Amino acid sequence: MISLTPQDLPVGQPLPWSLLDGHGNLMLGSGSIIPDARDLALVFRHGEVCRPDDMPEAGNEPDAQPGSRLAAGPLGLQVGTLLHVKTPGDKSRAAASRLIGFVDQGLFITWPTLGGRDLTLQAGEQLLLRGFSGHAIHSFTSTVTAVCRSPFRYLVLSAPAEPAQMPVRSAARVPTRLAAYLLDQFEDADQAGADGSADERMGNGLARLGLLSDLSTGGALVQTASPAPAVGQKVRLRFHLRTAMLDAEVTIDGSVRSTPAQEDEEFPAFGVAFDALGERELTLLQCFIYEQLLATSSMPV
Repeated sequence: MISLTPQDLPVGQPLPWSLLDGHGNLMLGSGSIIPDARDLALVFRHGEVCRPDDMPEAGNEPDAQPGSRLAAGPLGLQVGTLLHVKTPGDKSRAAASRLIGFVDQGLFITWPTLGGRDLTLQAGEQLLLRGFSGHAIHSFTSTVTAVCRSPFRYLVLSAPAEPAQMPVRSAARVPTRLAAYLLDQFEDADQAGADGSADERMGNGLARLGLLSDLSTGGALVQTASPAPAVGQKVRLRFHLRTAMLDAEVTIDGSVRSTPAQEDEEFPAFGVAFDALGERELTLLQCFIYEQLLATSSMPV
């Protein structure tokens, strides 16, 4: 990743690359527009902002769409499950892999990559792995039993050993730095038509930019460079989620439910409760939240 300064980003013009936080998480997709200087300041308010380098983040795409039902393997992990992989004693960020199959309790996984680069691994090496089964985050150890390079690069691992698990709350919340467009959600269709579509309002600079934090499937805390909307006001949030290393645009309607004590008077925050989510939006949010939990939960070294 390449660290950026506010001077590196155009205001009022499409971004030439995606924006990432210091951990490589997606903040704002390429082609998005930062409306003005205050929105730009908000993007940099809570830490480092980066762009991808010439070699993109790992592309271990799953074989199935979110929500599809697949057979469960050892520890209840499904084919396509995101796995975080480290070698014992390594205190750096975990590499990303995916479970692509299992037999006799052994595992087949895609070659672990970190920052777009393959880990250097060989047969007989022990690994620490972590994955989400749908009910808990599982940590375990396994040994590389075979290194395969055809028809693509993958590893064969021994059956999981020394398993441990961390249950996940059904209403789990995660901290984020997701940038989102904030639009008024018009109840009157004639008024919405008069002011243009969401895309037209964003193109005309009528959409505010906000940062989503404390995200769950039920709502989020939103910080904005503009005055906070009134409690009870209907809003529409449009943002990009990166799940399974794939980017998807999400549009969610909700209502302003709270204006907590302001810790940052320059950029006010307010709580938004989401309306009932469609199956696509719910599945994408759940995948994103669980992958964030996976990335931030403690992993032995």
